[in-house]
Amino acid sequence: MINLQLKTRPAVLFCYTPNYVEIIIRVENRGKEVKWAEADVSVPEQLSLYPNGELHKGRVRVGILERGEYIEKAVRVYANKYTHPQTYKCKVTLFIYDKEGIIEKRVEKTVDVLCEGKGSATL
Repeated sequence: MINLQLKTRPAVLFCYTPNYVEIIIRVENRGKEVKWAEADVSVPEQLSLYPNGELHKGRVRVGILERGEYIEKAVRVYANKYTHPQTYKCKVTLFIYDKEGIIEKRVEKTVDVLCEGKGSATL
């Protein structure tokens, strides 16, 4: 059995300025056989997977998972001067391959990326 978990680090992306958060993709193999995992990542139009341009879809090679093992991979999601303050839904589609290289399982999950304005400093 394969388990997919998603989280962001840091928790907040700042609007109207170049910065990023990382989507942490954690894949755990609870099964009895070795598996190979890859993930497709999709972000909304106002975000990007590339720091200096527009890239809304990408692929991550998660790796080979032994029995009882987990792997975490980080994918950077970038804001720019056009990124508005709101919550953006990013989608991760995980593909699990068997030893023959055939897709055995497909898991889709979304993660919310919270984008806020920078707070003003108060004394």
